[in-house]
Amino acid sequence: MKEKTTKGTISLDGPGGLVYDVGTIACTVREDETFRYVFVPNWAVIDLLQPPDFQGVPGFDLSLRKEEYVRENLTPTFVSERAPSENREDLWRLLDALDMEYLDKIEWLIRTDTRYIGDGLYVREAREDGGAACVDVSGSIGRAVSSEQALRVLLVALCRGDGLVLDGEDVSAEGRAALHGVLLPLYEKAYRYREKARVSGVQAAAERGAYHGRKRKPIDELVLRETIASYEAREASAEEAAAQLGISVSTFFRRLRELRDKE
Repeated sequence: MKEKTTKGTISLDGPGGLVYDVGTIACTVREDETFRYVFVPNWAVIDLLQPPDFQGVPGFDLSLRKEEYVRENLTPTFVSERAPSENREDLWRLLDALDMEYLDKIEWLIRTDTRYIGDGLYVREAREDGGAACVDVSGSIGRAVSSEQALRVLLVALCRGDGLVLDGEDVSAEGRAALHGVLLPLYEKAYRYREKARVSGVQAAAERGAYHGRKRKPIDELVLRETIASYEAREASAEEAAAQLGISVSTFFRRLRELRDKE
């Protein structure tokens, strides 16, 4: 029996542009219209988070500590409270806005910039490398106290759930939690200081009449067409295409739609 699977990463924004990947969610639809959702928790990340920042993933009992949660022919609450339903009156307008020809709820959640305000969780493209990597942080640890960039490298690895190696030894779950607890306040302080300096610079420029706000990012049409062609040929994901252009995924799909409307 033919089937199609769409997979995304459930994420939560943290301070200073950090993103916590709390797990993956996949939906497999079969040709007889039956379907299956699978949620795989990223315990290495979830165990770093505390209420009220993170209070679980709706529809899944995380206290059971399962390796995966399966729902056969049942749409999880996490999806149903975020994605449009099949009988929504303006469904085709919503799909058209994201260049979609049919409702794939996980794909819609990946493409939309609409956020559910209840818990801050959202879906983005799953990593093509298959998930967690292994990062040697021996060099970064020593620089972390004096380098915001080194702090970020360490925290990004923690937020992705990557395995950490320090002086040839794997960092334990307790060690990861300790690192996160120490490094995050240092990073937040450095980030706030940099943001304060940036805002002061913008205000000073505005007072001089040299700052006029953010403008629509100009993109060479040839570059845009080449990037879209790469995306449509599956040579690049939407996130990779957007990163190449320096825009968000939702903006990428808007530009794609605008270009097609011109043709």
